[in-house]
Amino acid sequence: MRPLVLALLLALASSAAGQVCTAELQRALPGAGATPGQVAAALLARAVQLVEPALPAQRGGSGPVDGAGPAAEAVTYLHRRRLLPDGWTPAGHTPEAWSAMLARFTAPYRLPPPAATGDGTAAMLQEAARALEAVAGAVRPLPVFAVDGEGQVTFFAVIWNWTPYPRLLIFRPRAGARLAEAETSREAAPPVLEAMGNCALRFDLYVYADEDVALRLFVAQGSSTLRILGSEPAMAGLPASFGTEEVVDVLTFRAAALDGIDVASVGIDGPSPGFGAVLYVLVRVRTNVGVDGALRSLALP
Repeated sequence: MRPLVLALLLALASSAAGQVCTAELQRALPGAGATPGQVAAALLARAVQLVEPALPAQRGGSGPVDGAGPAAEAVTYLHRRRLLPDGWTPAGHTPEAWSAMLARFTAPYRLPPPAATGDGTAAMLQEAARALEAVAGAVRPLPVFAVDGEGQVTFFAVIWNWTPYPRLLIFRPRAGARLAEAETSREAAPPVLEAMGNCALRFDLYVYADEDVALRLFVAQGSSTLRILGSEPAMAGLPASFGTEEVVDVLTFRAAALDGIDVASVGIDGPSPGFGAVLYVLVRVRTNVGVDGALRSLALP
């Protein structure tokens, strides 16, 4: 298909679909001349990355990269996270395989298999966007962040449980992420949530406080260690763990080892905070999370 015609079809599909992240998915396409298998891998990998930042790999190896061409990195990404159907290859890709790939994407969130035909690039783009929209509506992120005296975000973490890999996500604070000047937290917090999200990640709930208070939710001062489970972008040479004296610098992205990393999946080992520490935190945070919201956000699929 001629590049101009393909671009026109993709633009029409984007406007007709109305799903989230269509433009971002379109930018992931491997280009003119790509095979259906390459298109499928590129679209699915990007969809997963948008809604599951720094999703840890579950196995090694490169996967079925023969014939993957420009989508080889996407194929490896999907293989390591067990998102490819058994026996799938780029050359042997079929519409049925596309349906199975999307089903593997949505199933961990207790979503039914999405309708998919796999009938060409434009259709796969729309179907990937539709599946991504469903997953984006199903996840249950609970952001916890800290601000300095001027309302600028210094620490932003997301408790991420409704996922195939429950974990804590830490985000590098963005320059424009700051509280609005408002009398209530419900009016002040939305600009931060919007600045730290993306087309698939829409944060509604929040817990925020001064930095020393917010960090107490995750760190038992003087006795916690931190494990890196995954990062975005993936970076060779990143230490697998950090000692007690480095934990706060890692959580706030002040550690030099995290230079170039935007998001990391982490695990924190250490004693649970005592009742006194929990009470200290609870009376000092601002939040719109009630009991029902907390239970829903902390639940596992």
